[in-house]
Amino acid sequence: MTSKRKKADTELGTMILRNMARVIERERERRGLNKKEMARLCEVTYPFYFQIVDGTANPSLQTITRISINLDVPLQELMSGSAPL
Repeated sequence: MTSKRKKADTELGTMILRNMARVIERERERRGLNKKEMARLCEVTYPFYFQIVDGTANPSLQTITRISINLDVPLQELMSGSAPL
């Protein structure tokens, strides 16, 4: 039996996913990468990358941390959508 990750169902969870998508796409554009290249950089599959960007994914903390490290974006910025003070 496989388990499917449930989509975030709280306002906070939805807000974090939107912020992540915004930051990831901002970084992709800033770096001049296409979506496949960005997925590779984030170490996620291409389909999962699209789920993250469109807000339908529910990435694990491990995945969020890996994306943060690979993009060299602080975890706080990735989740809040703005740079820390």
